[in-house]
Amino acid sequence: MTIDRSLATPLHVQVEEQLLDDLDAGVWAAGERLPAEPELAARFGVNRLTVREAIASLRRTGRVVARQGAGTFVTAPPLRIDLDAAGRPTGDAADEAMRTFRESVLEVRRAPLRGEARAELGLDEGIELETLAHLGDAPVMRTVYSLVTPMAADEVRARLTGPWMPEHFDAIVGASLRSGWRAFDAVPAPRRVANLLDIEVGAPVLRRSGVNVDADGVARTFHVRSYRSDRLRIVLRDTAA
Repeated sequence: MTIDRSLATPLHVQVEEQLLDDLDAGVWAAGERLPAEPELAARFGVNRLTVREAIASLRRTGRVVARQGAGTFVTAPPLRIDLDAAGRPTGDAADEAMRTFRESVLEVRRAPLRGEARAELGLDEGIELETLAHLGDAPVMRTVYSLVTPMAADEVRARLTGPWMPEHFDAIVGASLRSGWRAFDAVPAPRRVANLLDIEVGAPVLRRSGVNVDADGVARTFHVRSYRSDRLRIVLRDTAA
């Protein structure tokens, strides 16, 4: 495939698409250095600025990483993980993934609920819990949970032990919980999420939101999770089927 100047598609987008094809085909392995800008510019018959724009886009999506003074290098492909309805890794990759998975508490506070959390839970105030999860050394998931509970923030924090926070929510809210609904969308990372996940502001993240309900179908928790799309590829499975 060559650059087609008759197309409405910008040249840097065409270059990016061809580089993506090469990355997907394994032309350059993870950790390998991409050819320098002049070499790529000559290959595609464009100027270096066009190549620079294409590589910047690949960097924002996590396919390559720039190292000061060394060049641009291919990153490892996303780790594919199957999730159950609760969001926990499951299937063949579960044991391996959970060996290095840890979810750390960043903040627990009783606060006014905002936006969708307030609408879904039907309350003005609740416990807001922010966490950050790692696989190995890589931050991969930031979550904000909103919980309906009479407990104080300090009491909630004291109950949050172990690698997976939602395991404790039944006891915290005082009810047996099940999944209510889940929604997925792709969004640009806002500054807080970008800083926590160690990605550029505006880089694409997979956002998952949802509620857990009690036996009467009343929403008791609401969450918003942001996954690093360059590190995780999520497959949601119905494990009850």
